[in-house]
Amino acid sequence: MKNRMMKKFLCTAAAALTAAMPVGTAHAADAVVGDMNGDGSVTISDSVIMRRYLHGVLDIDSDSFLAGDINNDGSVDSLDLAGLKYIIFSNSGRMPVGAWAILGTGEDYFYFDGDGNVTVTHTYNTTAGTVTENKVTVEGNKLIITGEDENREYTISWVNSKRFDMIENGRKRIPVVYYGSQPLVYDRLLNGTWISDSGREYDITGINGYYSELGAETTENFSYEKDLNKLIFHFDSENLNDGVNAYITAVDSMHIDLTWEDGTVERLTSRNYEVIDGVTYINGILIANKTYSLPSDYAPNGILPEAQAAFNEMQAAARRDGLSLEICSGYRSYAYQRDLYNSYVNRDGKAKADTYSARPGHSEHQTGLAMDINWAGDAFNNTPEAKWIAAHCAEYGFIIRYPQGKQDITGYKYESWHVRYLGKELAGEVTDSGLTLEEFLGIDSVYKY
Repeated sequence: MKNRMMKKFLCTAAAALTAAMPVGTAHAADAVVGDMNGDGSVTISDSVIMRRYLHGVLDIDSDSFLAGDINNDGSVDSLDLAGLKYIIFSNSGRMPVGAWAILGTGEDYFYFDGDGNVTVTHTYNTTAGTVTENKVTVEGNKLIITGEDENREYTISWVNSKRFDMIENGRKRIPVVYYGSQPLVYDRLLNGTWISDSGREYDITGINGYYSELGAETTENFSYEKDLNKLIFHFDSENLNDGVNAYITAVDSMHIDLTWEDGTVERLTSRNYEVIDGVTYINGILIANKTYSLPSDYAPNGILPEAQAAFNEMQAAARRDGLSLEICSGYRSYAYQRDLYNSYVNRDGKAKADTYSARPGHSEHQTGLAMDINWAGDAFNNTPEAKWIAAHCAEYGFIIRYPQGKQDITGYKYESWHVRYLGKELAGEVTDSGLTLEEFLGIDSVYKY
């Protein structure tokens, strides 16, 4: 999505957030919504107190005022009385149905199948990636969770159709929000970091997250609901009446499209960044380019077995088509690349050498996953072998690493002979996208020195 489109979305979200937020007040962290008398439950007694307050015959303290501000608009009025009646009615044994999540943790999710008064909940722990199954019994407005280690009892207090509080020990409030009609599937959550083509970064844990402009220090928090392919983003987690809708479309293993309610489309790229022993992995892919370097002692000492096996398979296929493929340059050590690069600098100068040769530590050849085929020179570009490689290498797990017309992105000139092993599925996705590996992962390739 273009920046202009994203700004339009943000204005919509900001307007919703501003309208939802009260001036100078908010629900106390442990206050039970609607509990005017502070006894830990919401009953007809609280309705009597609110009616007397609205008729001007009773003063209430700040805690009662906060509890009575059902819609969180900074006042207690007839709208709150209607909301209180809803809570009292709903609290008479109503059972949650569908997928729900504990607000703020991003880790605890439940699915209620709505089959009578006995159901099963699944708690998904996003940190451990584990699932715990518990039996749940409802007795009136009491919710009893029977787990492996202990039994826990809560009072359910409904706030609205998409929100209830679990009251523990008569006072502690645990807010629970609606997530969707379908059982939660952990690996389909948007966990992790996502980079937007509008220049934003989203960091999401479960159904909670924050976003920021790339490079900005300030962030904005949000939560979201997911129902099939529909997402509803909430920028005020205490008020679920206002939300911005988006529809999610899977593009490939590392990209999703969000189509916002105004019709604009924003593409998000998964960005899980990890450095292990000085080696950078983006979404589990080892990266060596002008931005990301390898340590001098990183030495697989040859083409890695899976890459060699894939080349052997590709070589055999080309032979069946009457073509001969051979590796003319495979693994290169740090020291070898240093000497090779320096020889090019001495011959052509540093600026030109940087267009076709990697500085030591920045060469893909050091990874053991890259290779040059037949001969490394421009004369190879239009040969039948070069055309065959371009058409078929993805079938065997390779990509043309430095394609034509992408010099400003990869940092190197077109090299029809240089392939990088990614595995068949990922190589197919990158090739079908028409993107370089940098574009596919949303990274750059620029020397910082």
